[in-house]
Amino acid sequence: MNRTRLLAALAVLLAAPALGAQQQYGRDSDTWKWDGRVDAGHWMNVFNINGSVDFAPSPDNMVHLLAVKRSNGREMDDIHYEVVQAGGNVTICAIWNNNSRCEDGGVESIHRNGNNETHSNVKITVSVPRSVKVGAHSVNGGVSVRDVGAEVRANTVNGGVVVRNTSGPVRATTVNGGVDVNTAAGPVTAETVNGNVDARMASLQGDDDMNFKTVNGSVTIYVPARFDATFQFDTVHGGIESDFPMTLSGRWGPRHASGTIGNGGRDVRASSVNGSIELRKQ
Repeated sequence: MNRTRLLAALAVLLAAPALGAQQQYGRDSDTWKWDGRVDAGHWMNVFNINGSVDFAPSPDNMVHLLAVKRSNGREMDDIHYEVVQAGGNVTICAIWNNNSRCEDGGVESIHRNGNNETHSNVKITVSVPRSVKVGAHSVNGGVSVRDVGAEVRANTVNGGVVVRNTSGPVRATTVNGGVDVNTAAGPVTAETVNGNVDARMASLQGDDDMNFKTVNGSVTIYVPARFDATFQFDTVHGGIESDFPMTLSGRWGPRHASGTIGNGGRDVRASSVNGSIELRKQ
């Protein structure tokens, strides 16, 4: 995903007044809470514009969300929240203006409309059951997912992304910040523009491809000692190192390598412009 597409997808949130008004929550309060249920295998998505989004395990198999507004002293009354429940999934959005609305379905279904204020922020913390799929999304703020997630999508534009000890596939992206993933089970795809990519997987499921990309930073990938893949690694100003024997094919050089590891299989691609690429045994 190039930078333009990433910015378009993540300058997230919020669309089309012609679709009618959603019920609005928390407009007149600095603190808003939501409690509900999301069953195993369904999505709990949270979208923010200015502020962090952090997921952690629930103590009682329910979902508990706490949103706290913060400001430099200007009005925060326009900031409110919308909840969309569809097909067993729940999407909650923090919204900055009356010409916006929340929709079900993820980043692609949320569209920008109008100017969103940037002098205020909302800190969102969510506790969910471990078996729920998790979507943590912001534009200006860090996102983190720790010890939960049958599947994880964690995205921001300006901020770091941290994912810890999930139990399924992870997709983590930002533009200005590092991506740090250390998960019990991959596969992982991780991208940034300005920052390092560090992805560690204790185990791998299925045979899905994995992609790792940065421009200004390095890529470090840790995988299990038993690892089979077809790979392509490219860097402009950096080196390539691997703990695994590689069977090389095609063009080879100190800044480009492609071929197979073990028996081949899933496609693994890693690239950097100003940094190194390392493939390590976990």
